[in-house]
Amino acid sequence: MDKNIKFEDGDDGSLACLGLDTDRERKNFSCPVKRQSDLVDRTFWVIDYFPDIMGKDGKRKYLFKAKSTLDDPDSEAFKVWTGSPEIFYVLDKLAELGKFPRKVTLRRLSRGAMRFE
Repeated sequence: MDKNIKFEDGDDGSLACLGLDTDRERKNFSCPVKRQSDLVDRTFWVIDYFPDIMGKDGKRKYLFKAKSTLDDPDSEAFKVWTGSPEIFYVLDKLAELGKFPRKVTLRRLSRGAMRFE
């Protein structure tokens, strides 16, 4: 790195340091995607979400950002797509009440749908 470049305190010169992980206009989180099926019966923290995104298949979906533990750095966050109306309801209610982040466990219902508990 060029020794003549000076950064402000707390800025290490990385993109992560700029906090560019969430693009509100494009409804995107800059982190790896995990499948819901890989998270069944796992507990994690939901940090943020985007409602009402039209999927390539023409179906309404939500995108949420999560971490395994609340203390994980943002670099370990992941995003998950969901089409579950039960999860839509919970995410919308959390946003309405200003209750993010929230610890949840993802469960699979008997008919294959997903829900938070």
